[in-house]
Amino acid sequence: MTKLKVFLICLSVMVFVFSAIACVETYSLERSLARGVYTDLMDDMQDIGYLDSSLTAYYRGKMQDWGWTGAGADFFAGSYPMSETTRARKERAENVSLTLSIHPSKLSQWMNLLVEGEATFRFAGTRPSEYFDQGW
Repeated sequence: MTKLKVFLICLSVMVFVFSAIACVETYSLERSLARGVYTDLMDDMQDIGYLDSSLTAYYRGKMQDWGWTGAGADFFAGSYPMSETTRARKERAENVSLTLSIHPSKLSQWMNLLVEGEATFRFAGTRPSEYFDQGW
């Protein structure tokens, strides 16, 4: 009977450890995917001076395919500029701002709640625009 108890305890510890490792790996994978989306969007936004609607549609579709939802109204709420008419220009020393808020999978929400203190992945930043107006 003692051997059975020891075996069950060892088995449960092993299952717990492997489950914890799988949770951490899933969390870090989703976090790095979200960070990659943010970095790609910020680079593109910096190059063209605004957040293009075709870029947002592409990345919104990609994130929805991964099962993520936007926190609040939209994934990109708080980003500026959002249209070509308000494009940031380098010659005026204007900046582009990108805010990305994502509700990832439930597992990653729990892990992020433990690590960051909130369930949402949030990335925000401002960079100088690299777009030169052609008429300048």
